[in-house]
Amino acid sequence: MQTSIQLKEICTINPMCVSQTAILADVLEMMANHRISSIVVVEGKRPVGIFTERDALRIIPELLNTKTTFIGSVMSDVPVVAPMHLDLFEAYHLCAQENLRHLIVVDSTGDLYGIATDNDFMKLLGFDVLSGQEVVENIMHKNVHTLAEHDTLHDAITLMIKSNSSGVVITEADKPIGIVTERDLVRLGRDHANGNMALAEVMSSPVICVNSQRSIYFAIEQMREQKVRTLVVVNNQGLLEGLMTEHDVVKKIESHYVHMLNKIIKRQADDIVRIRKELDERHVLSAVLHESLGVSLIIADPDKKVRYLNPAASVLFGIAHENIDGEQLELLFTKANMPVDHLLIALDKVEAGESYEYDLAHQMKDEIFELHVRMAPIQDQDNHLLGFVQTIQDETDKKHSERKLKQAASIFDNTIEGIIITDANANILSVNPAFMKITGYEEDEVRGRNPKVLSSGRQDKAFYGRMWDSLNASGYWQGELWNRRKSGETYAEWLTISAILDAKKQVKNYIAVFADITSSKLAHDEFEFLAHHDPLTKLPNRLLFNARLSHSLSRTKRTGDLVAVLMIDLDGFKLINDHYGHQAGDRVLEVVAERLMAHTRGEDTVARLGGDEFVVVLEDMTDYQGAMDVANKLIASISQPIMLIETTVSVTASVGIALSFNAGDNPKILVASADDALYQAKSAGKNTAICAQLQS
Repeated sequence: MQTSIQLKEICTINPMCVSQTAILADVLEMMANHRISSIVVVEGKRPVGIFTERDALRIIPELLNTKTTFIGSVMSDVPVVAPMHLDLFEAYHLCAQENLRHLIVVDSTGDLYGIATDNDFMKLLGFDVLSGQEVVENIMHKNVHTLAEHDTLHDAITLMIKSNSSGVVITEADKPIGIVTERDLVRLGRDHANGNMALAEVMSSPVICVNSQRSIYFAIEQMREQKVRTLVVVNNQGLLEGLMTEHDVVKKIESHYVHMLNKIIKRQADDIVRIRKELDERHVLSAVLHESLGVSLIIADPDKKVRYLNPAASVLFGIAHENIDGEQLELLFTKANMPVDHLLIALDKVEAGESYEYDLAHQMKDEIFELHVRMAPIQDQDNHLLGFVQTIQDETDKKHSERKLKQAASIFDNTIEGIIITDANANILSVNPAFMKITGYEEDEVRGRNPKVLSSGRQDKAFYGRMWDSLNASGYWQGELWNRRKSGETYAEWLTISAILDAKKQVKNYIAVFADITSSKLAHDEFEFLAHHDPLTKLPNRLLFNARLSHSLSRTKRTGDLVAVLMIDLDGFKLINDHYGHQAGDRVLEVVAERLMAHTRGEDTVARLGGDEFVVVLEDMTDYQGAMDVANKLIASISQPIMLIETTVSVTASVGIALSFNAGDNPKILVASADDALYQAKSAGKNTAICAQLQS
C-alpha cells in the first residue's frame, strides 16, 4: 500500500525570510540574485506576510522609493499557511481552491518551516498526472496580451494588472521578440527602472518558445533546463499562439483527478464483478487520494449501490465506510436529509456518459454547510459504464467570503450615498455610481485628483485645517459642508471621512461617505422662515416682531433716539371678507402688506400680528410728528382702490402711535400704549391716526 506523502517532504526548507522593517531594495536584490519568486516576512520565526513577484507590479506605477520603503508596507499580509505534516494531496487541494502559487509551511509551534510552490507540486504530480500524450495547446493561455517594442514599461505593467496576467509578450509581425514577466519586474524594480522606458530596453530577449504541439512533458523539461516559469507558445511558422506557465500545469492537474481515479479503478478491475469483490480496491483508492484529502469521495456500482466511502464522506453522511453494504446512493442522501433532486439528474447524466456538478446546502446540527457536488462516470475502454464516482467538497468558507465580497461590491454600487476611496495622499482611487450621480463627474474625470476639485469655496482654510487636525488625531471626521457639482451648482452634503490604517498603523487609504442634504437644508430653512414669518404676507410674525422691538429699544440706549410703534387695523375688511370670500380677503391683506413695505425704510419693521392687524416699528425718531407723518402716508396709501379678479374694493386704516420715551425699555408697555391709541382712533371715526403721547 502506498504511503502518504507529507508537505514537509516536498517543500523548500528554511526559505529566505526578512523582517517587516527590511528595505524593499534589499529584498529585490535577494530575489533577483537567487532567482526566487517570493520572500517570507516574519516576526521572530512566525510568518506574518509574503512578498512575491506579483507584488513587484506595484513598485514602478506607485513610484515607490525602494531604498526607503519597508517590505511590511508592500507585502501581502494575512498569508495562507499550512502545517508541515499536511497530506500532499490536501495541500495541493488548498492551493487549487485558494488559487495560490506559494504556500507557507509551519511547524507544530506555528514557526516558519518552509515554502511550497507551483514548481514543487509540478515536480511530484505533473509527470504522473500529465502523460506524454497531453500537448501544450491543451493548457496554454490563448488570450495572450501583446505590446510593441516601442510601448513603455508602464503600458506593460498596466496591462498585466488589468488582465491579471503574469506576463506580456512583445511582438513584431505576430512573432514574439521579447517578454516582460513578474520576475522581470523584480529585476527592474531593483534597478530603479523608469516606467517611461521603451520595452525594447527592458524586455527579456530572446524569447524561450515551445511549439504548441509539443508534449507538456517536454515543456516542463524545457522550463526546468532554462530555469524559467513561463514559455511563449508558437506554431510551426513561429507565430505567437499562447503562453504557458508553471501555474497552468498545476491547475491542469486538478482536472485530471477524475481521470486518475478511472485509470486506477480500471487497472485494478477489468469488469464490474471485480469492482464489487475486490476489497483491495478501497485500499488503492485510499492510498492514492488518502483520507486527509478533505474531499468526500463516494464510489457506486452501475446499480447505484454505494461500494466505497472515504473517511470524509463517512463523517458527512454519518455512516462508517465498512457498514455501507450496498446502500442505494439516493437512500444515502435521503437519510442524511440531503435533497436528491439534482442527484437524480446527475445519475441520469452520468448513465449517458456525461459529468454533472451542482451546489447544495446541507444542515448538520445548528450549522448550514454549502457543498459542491461533482459526479462522473467510470467507464471501460469501450465506454461501458462500470460505476459512478462522486466528490463532495465543503465550500462554506469560500462561499461566505464570496458573498461578503459581493455584498460589499453591491453596497458600494447601489448605496444612495456617494463614496470616495483615496490613497494616503488623498488622491482619488475610486468612486461609486452615487458619487457620479450627485456630483455629475464620471470616475475617469476624478481618478488621481484631489477631492478639492469639488470645493465650492464656501469653507475657508481654517475649516479644512480643523477637519485634517481631527482626521490626523482620531482617524475620523464628520460634518456638514458645501461642495460644487460639475454643472457649477452648489450642494450641501453630510460627510464622514475615515482613515484606513495598515499593519504598521500608517494611513493606507481614506474612505469618504457623503449624502446630498440640499433638499433637507432648504426644507429646514423654509421651516425656520415660517416659524418667524406670516405665511400669507411673508411679513415678520408676532414672535419676530417682539424680538426686533426689543433689539430696537436696546439700541436707543446707545443712540438716544426714539422708537415709534404704529398699530394698524383695517376698517371695512370684514365686509370684504364676508361678501367676496376669504380668497379676496387674502389678496387685500397681501396688497396692504406690499404698500406698508413700500412706504417704510429698510431698517424699519413691518409685521402682521394676525387677522387684519399690522404693526410698524420706526427707529431713529426724534418726536411724535415724524411718526405721525409716516402714519398719514400709510393711511393714504392703504385707502387706494385694490383690484380683485372681477371687481375693485377699498379699505381704510386706523393707526395708534406710541413713542418709547413713555415706555423706557419695556416693549410690552410700548405696545400696550400703541394699542390704546388705536382704540381711540377707531372710536374717533376710523381712517385716522392718534398718538398716545398727545393723550398723556
